[in-house]
Amino acid sequence: MKIIYEIKNASDFLNQLEVIAQKYGARVLEHDEGPGHFIFVKSEIKISEKIKDNKKFVYVWGATNEDLTYLNSFWGEPQEIVDQKMSPLEFAIELLELPQNQQITKEEVIQTFGISERDLNQYTRFIKMASRKPDIAEEVKKANMILERL
Repeated sequence: MKIIYEIKNASDFLNQLEVIAQKYGARVLEHDEGPGHFIFVKSEIKISEKIKDNKKFVYVWGATNEDLTYLNSFWGEPQEIVDQKMSPLEFAIELLELPQNQQITKEEVIQTFGISERDLNQYTRFIKMASRKPDIAEEVKKANMILERL
């Protein structure tokens, strides 16, 4: 599942990320492009800070109900929880938003998005076909390059 939190009180945010990273045996890293931090727990959960319109958000991919309960203790109820199956365009955009998406493996994509190998193959097929169209979104083309590498 994907979870989105809006962070209302950012004063202790970095310390909170450190505590969460410790629980998952990971480290807090800075984004390569733009402001923000992320926690990358191999084959489990991805947590990424995003700043949009001067508001701080945390995006969590691959979360379980247990993760949701744990993270709620830091940031309260999430702004959004996404359980539904994504469209190929949504999948492409989400894939691009993952930290270190150029190094991700097929197994990590399956685990992070909570999808089956069959679903991943279906997304890959749709995105590959769509990326051939001249008027397709740039995100689809970039996602296709990542999926071709898997």
